[in-house]
Amino acid sequence: MSYTTFYLCLIFGLGYIFFGVEPYVPVGRISHSSILIGNKIYYFGGITDVGASDDAFYLDLSQSFDVVNPPWTQIPNIPFRSSWASVASDNSNNADIYLFGGIMFDVNVQKDSFKSFVYKFNINSLSWNIPTVSGTAPSRRIEMKAISDNSGKIYIFGGAANSLVGAQTRTLFSDMITFDITDSSWSINTAVNGRATYSATLLSNGIIVYVGGLEPFNGNNDVVLIADISKILLFDTNSLTWSTKSAIIKASVLVESRHAHSAVLGTRSTVNDVDFNQASPDVLVLDTKKDLFEITAPNVSTNIGKFPTLTAHTANLYGNYMIVAFGIKGNITRQNVITLYRNEKIYVMDIRNFTWVNSLDLSQADNNKVSDSQSSNNDKTTIILASVFGILGGLLVLIGGFFVYRWINKRKREKDDPGFFGSNIDR
Repeated sequence: MSYTTFYLCLIFGLGYIFFGVEPYVPVGRISHSSILIGNKIYYFGGITDVGASDDAFYLDLSQSFDVVNPPWTQIPNIPFRSSWASVASDNSNNADIYLFGGIMFDVNVQKDSFKSFVYKFNINSLSWNIPTVSGTAPSRRIEMKAISDNSGKIYIFGGAANSLVGAQTRTLFSDMITFDITDSSWSINTAVNGRATYSATLLSNGIIVYVGGLEPFNGNNDVVLIADISKILLFDTNSLTWSTKSAIIKASVLVESRHAHSAVLGTRSTVNDVDFNQASPDVLVLDTKKDLFEITAPNVSTNIGKFPTLTAHTANLYGNYMIVAFGIKGNITRQNVITLYRNEKIYVMDIRNFTWVNSLDLSQADNNKVSDSQSSNNDKTTIILASVFGILGGLLVLIGGFFVYRWINKRKREKDDPGFFGSNIDR
């Protein structure tokens, strides 16, 4: 080897040592999808500064880390730009993730490129495909939740449709979609009144608990009502029946109804409620083990300073830790939706003492690792409702996502610029 070659190799080697490979850091986003499988939380899509995104990546929970420096890993992109979708896993193999509905834009321009209501991603082969499914495919929709049980079925209740998903009129769906993983088939049945932007949590007894959301006012899809938080909607996956149960509110503060929230379930289950008007209190506990469900408000503390108001984020539970990721950050009222920016951070709460912490310490996490909306086989009956950014009760002229409609209306007033979608949110 010549001296010249040696020095060149040395220079490149030192450059790699000093500079290394730039780690992947996802940009801020809202209205993305997330799911926990094993010791990884997978994130898909969302709306970034340049519009709907085809990003896909995961957060590695196999070792402890500081919240300010989370270990991200990028994986193959979604075949389209996705937002306002829902994901669920095949619990029989813990390898297949199904992405349902939502906005589906072309990867090159912010233009609809719908091909299928469902896509499948395998975490081992890191590949995407469109599964062949028998039966009548569901109507396109956004703002619904997909819940998978241990019998090979995924349940998708309601949701909303607008022009972004090809609907001629604004609609809230009143149906229950069942996707049977075993024989790859659809079935669609009539459900209770339509609802969107709710939370959905599967208990170990096979009952899905739906809290909050938007529902039509007197059957009018142009005017929607914030669902009463004390009126809990239940779907029994064993008998395929619906019921409603009242919850007693036992709190020293006013408990406000809310919508557009996420749900996690572990030793306690946690629901994060978010929207465009701050609700109170931040954290609620829904106890489902009593004949009359009970809602209480625990004391919340923080080791990270003031926790920001967030909306359109996701929340997942890993052991004792609730991990909140991304979302819109800022002050939002009905009169002001300008002073906002997309949050690029994650936040972690220790649900044993309701404390926002600055690190995820695996020595303090138990062995019960469950996903964002589903229970393990243990009998867990307490749901924690954490509303870091919720909406006050009342009537709203609103269908689907508030922010989506603000953005699309603004876009129609501007040039038809594919990169403009969502970009009027100030950072």
